[in-house]
Amino acid sequence: MNKLSKWVLYSGYIIAVTAFFMYVLFPADAAMEYVSGYLGKHYPEYAVTADTVKPAFPPGLKLRAVSIAYREDTWVNIDQLYVRPQYLSILSPLKTVRFIGKAYSGDLKGSIDIQKADTGYQVTAAVELKGIRLEENEYLQTLSGRKIAGRLDSTISFGSESGTDNSVDVILHVEDGEVGLTNPVFSINNLAFDKLEAELIVDRRSLRLNRCEIAGDQIDGDVTGVVLFRKPFERSRLEFKGNVAPQHLLMASLKKALPKSLLPSKKTGEKGFPVKLYGTVEKPKFSLR
Repeated sequence: MNKLSKWVLYSGYIIAVTAFFMYVLFPADAAMEYVSGYLGKHYPEYAVTADTVKPAFPPGLKLRAVSIAYREDTWVNIDQLYVRPQYLSILSPLKTVRFIGKAYSGDLKGSIDIQKADTGYQVTAAVELKGIRLEENEYLQTLSGRKIAGRLDSTISFGSESGTDNSVDVILHVEDGEVGLTNPVFSINNLAFDKLEAELIVDRRSLRLNRCEIAGDQIDGDVTGVVLFRKPFERSRLEFKGNVAPQHLLMASLKKALPKSLLPSKKTGEKGFPVKLYGTVEKPKFSLR
């Protein structure tokens, strides 16, 4: 074996051993403490925890059993998450982190940009969700107080700057959905639909539904409105209005629950019947207006 071959062999051995011990001895606790400390300083209402944190290749971190909490309520559980920096941004004032993961039988990917601003840090984020099973998110079921099911595809964008009011823009696409009704309407216990598309904006004070279109065997329709947040969440106010066109399954249920004189006899224009949803999250009220 010539000197060059020995040099290559020894170098490869040293690199392999170094990589092995870096992986085995990686300070996972210290890494999570750093993340927790950063969030605690800049975003004290949020917390991120993970059961395991390991280095990965290409250079980054692989996390398992990740939980994201807001004010001690766990919002999201992620089965596995791979996080890496955008390498060219390391020496730039604008730092970019990219991530991919698995959660609720679906996939997620996105990026976070962080840049120092006059008032602190400016953070923007974009997340894409594919095939997320809504019924597997326990917090969603608990928060709404009812069963919510379906397959979700979504894009979420977030922009913030320390000391300012932040908002989140969301575009939703849900297929094979179902929403349980805590108070049955005309003996109807749940609303099932084939497809729902919506655009909404969420901030600290409200959720504004700018567009929502729904189609299925029970109803077709559209709705807009707002949820005005209150504490506790169950007392948040509902102010929604729209149009609903009952389909054959819903009409069959209405015929069993209502006298013939109260049944809709025709649609109001092409959009169907005007409807209103109001009251609170805990005690919603529904009316045909």
